[in-house]
Amino acid sequence: MQRKSFGKMPCPIARSLERVGEWWSILIIRDALHGFTRFDEFQKSLNIAPNMLTRRLSALVDGGLLERRCYSQRPPRYEYVLTDMGREFRSVIVAMFTSFRIFS
Repeated sequence: MQRKSFGKMPCPIARSLERVGEWWSILIIRDALHGFTRFDEFQKSLNIAPNMLTRRLSALVDGGLLERRCYSQRPPRYEYVLTDMGREFRSVIVAMFTSFRIFS
């Protein structure tokens, strides 16, 4: 079954879900907001399979939330830095955290 795309919907919430609709993505953004930039930092924090982390990081880069930057030529190593759009998700993360604390 093909996944429904929300990218062309007029609703801003639906369009946001198109970029971060997978729960690992929210946790990766949370960690990036805490200063994590390297693959091994995300993997250790989230205990996520490397292939899944690679897919999620690529999706976040493609969605414009993270930027992939080379920090070592030999061997090639990359870091993932929040873009302006990615930093804007701080308020979403804070709202989720606050709501959970209030209603749990």
